Amino acid sequence: MAPQIEIRPQPSRESVCMLFTDIEGSTNLVDSFPDLYDHMLLRHNELLRNAIHSYGGEEINVAGDSVFALFPASAQGVQAAIDAQFALTKEEWAKGCKPLVRMGLHSGKVRRHDTAITGIEVHRAARIASVAHGGQIVISNVVRDEIAQGPIGENVEIRDLGFHHLKDLRYPEALFDLVIPGLQSDFAPISSIGANRSNLTSDVSVLYGRRSELARLNRILADKQSRIVTLTGAGGVGKTSLAIHAGRSALSLFSRGVFFVQLSEIDNPDLIASEICKAVGLQEVPGVSAIETVCNSLGAAEVLLILDTFEHLVEGAPVINTILRRCPAVTIVTTSREPLKLRSESEFVVPPLSPPEEGASLDQIRENPSVQLFENFVRREQPDFRLENDTLGSISRICRRLDGLPLALELAASHVGLLSVAELEERLQTRMQDLRSKARDIDPRHRTLRLMIGWSDHLLTESQRRVFYASAVFNGGFDLRAIESLFDADVVDHVEALLDKSLLFRTTALGHPRLNMLDTVRDFALDKLREAGAYETMRLRQADHFTDLVLSAAPNVMRFNQRDFVEHLMQESGNIRVALEWRIRQSSAVQSAKLIEALRWLWISRGQFSEGRTWSDRALEHARTTGEPEPLARILNSAALIQYMSGDPETAREYGVESHRIHCELGNKAGIASAGIVAGIAKATAGEPEAGGMLIAQSLELSRLIGDDYGTALALIAIGEGTRAQGDEVAAEAHYRDALKLLDKLGDTYWPGHLLQNLAHFRLHSGDWRNAAALACQALAIGERYDYPMVVNLAIAAISGVLAAKGDWDGAAEIIGAVNGRLARLGVRFEPTDDADFQKIVSAVRMALGNKRFTRVSEKGAKRQWDEIVLSCRAAVAS
Repeated sequence: MAPQIEIRPQPSRESVCMLFTDIEGSTNLVDSFPDLYDHMLLRHNELLRNAIHSYGGEEINVAGDSVFALFPASAQGVQAAIDAQFALTKEEWAKGCKPLVRMGLHSGKVRRHDTAITGIEVHRAARIASVAHGGQIVISNVVRDEIAQGPIGENVEIRDLGFHHLKDLRYPEALFDLVIPGLQSDFAPISSIGANRSNLTSDVSVLYGRRSELARLNRILADKQSRIVTLTGAGGVGKTSLAIHAGRSALSLFSRGVFFVQLSEIDNPDLIASEICKAVGLQEVPGVSAIETVCNSLGAAEVLLILDTFEHLVEGAPVINTILRRCPAVTIVTTSREPLKLRSESEFVVPPLSPPEEGASLDQIRENPSVQLFENFVRREQPDFRLENDTLGSISRICRRLDGLPLALELAASHVGLLSVAELEERLQTRMQDLRSKARDIDPRHRTLRLMIGWSDHLLTESQRRVFYASAVFNGGFDLRAIESLFDADVVDHVEALLDKSLLFRTTALGHPRLNMLDTVRDFALDKLREAGAYETMRLRQADHFTDLVLSAAPNVMRFNQRDFVEHLMQESGNIRVALEWRIRQSSAVQSAKLIEALRWLWISRGQFSEGRTWSDRALEHARTTGEPEPLARILNSAALIQYMSGDPETAREYGVESHRIHCELGNKAGIASAGIVAGIAKATAGEPEAGGMLIAQSLELSRLIGDDYGTALALIAIGEGTRAQGDEVAAEAHYRDALKLLDKLGDTYWPGHLLQNLAHFRLHSGDWRNAAALACQALAIGERYDYPMVVNLAIAAISGVLAAKGDWDGAAEIIGAVNGRLARLGVRFEPTDDADFQKIVSAVRMALGNKRFTRVSEKGAKRQWDEIVLSCRAAVAS
C-alpha cells in the first residue's frame, strides 16, 4: 500500500504544484514492442489520470508519453505521484512491455492563457522532471519545504540530491527524491548539465540533404587532427544547424563536453573569452582575465567548442590560437561567412542544397533535399500540404531559382497559401529578374538571399514594414513588450504577419515566448531602417526601454528574490549591450552613467569582470569627452569598484580618488561616501592603510548621516577587514555583525556568505568547531543557492578546518587538496586575509600527518570531482 502524506487544507494562494512525467526509453519500447506499445501507453495514461484526479489534480496536457498536471498544493501532487508509481509497479504488463516513468514536481506561480499554462516555473518544473530516472520522483526545494511542514507517511524519506545546474536555467537547483518502501530507490546520479557537460539544445531541426557533409565533419572531429575547423558559406545556408548536429554526434568523443557559444550578441572581440566562460559555466575570478580563466579551467580536458557567427569578430581570432596552444585536447568549430585566416585552420565549405536538375523525373524531384525542405517549411503552417505531381515542376524551378539556399526556401514557402505554388513561381521569376538587374556586383548566392528577403519585404503593408525594420534594433531576441515600446500603436497583428512570412521566428525562453530574427534578415532590415530615416529614433526608444528594465531590476540582483531579475537581465544581455553602445555615442554621459551604475553589481556578483571592465572603460572614455563632472564621477566610482573586485587595486585607487575629488567639489554627499569606500579600500590595499582607513571611516559616518544602509554595510565590512588583518578578531566580528544586520534588512545575499565564513574561522581559532561548522554550513548554502562560486570555495576551505578540529586529519587533507587544485585550475588565490586563515589550517594538518602522508592524501583530494567534495562537505557539516 502506498504511504500517505497528510494533506492539509491550503489557504488560497497564487502558487500551484506542477507534475511532469514521461516514460524513460520510450523509443526502445516502441522498437521492441511495436504491437503492444499503443495499448501499454493507453493503460499508462489511465493509471496516471486516476491518480491525478484522485487528489484534485488538473490534467493540462498529454503529449505522446508525457503528462503535465497541476495540483492546488504540493502534498496532493506528491501523493498523486506516489500512488501513480505504485499503480504502475503493480500493473501486470504484457510480455515485459513495462513503462518506467520519471516524475518531477515543483511549486510556483504560473500564467494561464486560455488552455495554455506558461511561466518560468513551468519551465523549471519540466527541467526537474527531465533529469529523473524511470521510477524516480524528483522534487524541488520548494516542494520539499512544503511537504516537510506536515508529517510524511511513515518510512518515507526525502533524500538530498544536492544542487544541480539544469538546462537553460541560470541558477543551480536544490533537488531531492523520495525513498519509498515498496518502490525502487537505488538510482544512478541524476543527469544535470554538470554530468552531461553540454549546453547543446535538444530540439534540433531535421537536416535535409546534409548526410555527406555531416559524415565528413564527423570524421574530421573524430580524427582530432584538425583542431580548428571553420564552416564557411553564405548567410542562411545552414552552417549553424550542421555544426550543432555534428556537436551532438561528437558528445561521446569529448569526455569533458561539447559547448555551443553564440557570438552574434557581441560586437567587441575582447568579449569572446567571456562568452565562452558563460557557455561552459565558468565564472571569471578577480585578477584573472577571461581567456586565462578559460585556459586554466579547460587545461588538458577533451572539449569541443562551437563558436557560432564569427565573421564580425575576425580580429579576435588570436583568442582561438591561445586556447589551442594552451589546451592541447580542445577542438574548436567556428561558423563564419569567411575563413578566419588562422595558420592551423581547416576550412569546411557548406554549399547550398542541390536543387533538382532540369529534366529530373518526378521521383527524383520528390527525393531532392531542397524540395523536401521546401515541403517541410510549408507544412509547418499547412499540415495537410502534400507534394502533388502538378506542382512538382514549379517547386523544382523555385528551388533552382533560389540556389537551394535554406533561408531563401523558408521565406518563399511562407507565401504558399496566400499564393499557389504556380503563382509563387511566376511572381518570383518576375520580381527577382527585375531586382537582379540592379544588383549585379553582389556575390550571386548572397544576392539570391538578399533578393528573396527584399521580395518578402515588398509584399508587406507599410505598417508591417515599419515593424519589420524596427525589429532589427534588437539583438539576441526580444519580447512583445519590447517591440511595443517602439510604437504608440498596437503591433500584435503586424508581428503575427512577420511570423507568418518567416521574417521573424518564435522561440520559448525561461518559459516565455520570445521573438527573434536571423542575422541575414536583420542586416537587410537595418539597412532599410537607415534608408527610411528612422534608425536613430528606434535606437533611442530601444535604449530607453532597456535602460528602464536595467534600472528597475538593479536593486534586486543580489537580494533573496534575485533569481527572476538576474535571469531576465542575462537573457537580455544582447539588448543591454545595444543600449550601452547607443548611450556612449551621445553628446551627454548622464544616461550611460546610470546604466553603468545599475549594472556594476550584476557584473561583479556574477563574475562578469571582462564585461564590466570593457563597458566601464568605454563609458569612462566617453564621459571624459563630454565635460560633465557629475556623470564622470559616477562612472569613475563604478569603474573603480569593478577594477578592485576584479583584482586591480592600483587602477581602482586611481579611479576612486579621482571620483572622490570630483564628488567633493560638487558637494554630493552620497557620491563622496560611496567613492570614499572604494578609494579607501584601494588605498589600504596599495600600502596606504592610514589614509585608506580615514577615508573609509569618513564614508561610514557620512553614509549613516544620509541614511544609506548599503553604503554603511560596505564601510563596516571594509573596517572589519582592516581590523581582521591587524589581528583584532573581536573588533572585526563586531563590525561584521553590524553589517550582517543591515544586509539582512536589505535582503542582500552576496556579502553574508563571505562574512559568515570569516566568522567560521574566528570560531576555529577559539576552538569552537561546532559553531564553526554551523557558520560554514550557512555560507556554503548561500554560495550554492545563489551561485556564488568563490563563496563556495571559501566555505569548503573553512570546512577543512572543521574536520581538522574534529581530528579527521585525512578528511581535512583531502579537502585542502581539492581546494588548492580548484584554485590552481582557476589561476587564483584567496584574498590575503582569507588565505592567511586557510594556510593556518594547511599547516596544522601537514604537521599532524607529516609531509609524506599529507602530500599523498591531498593529491588524492585534488583528483576528486569537485561536486563530490561539495557533497561530502555538506554532509560533514550537516551532521
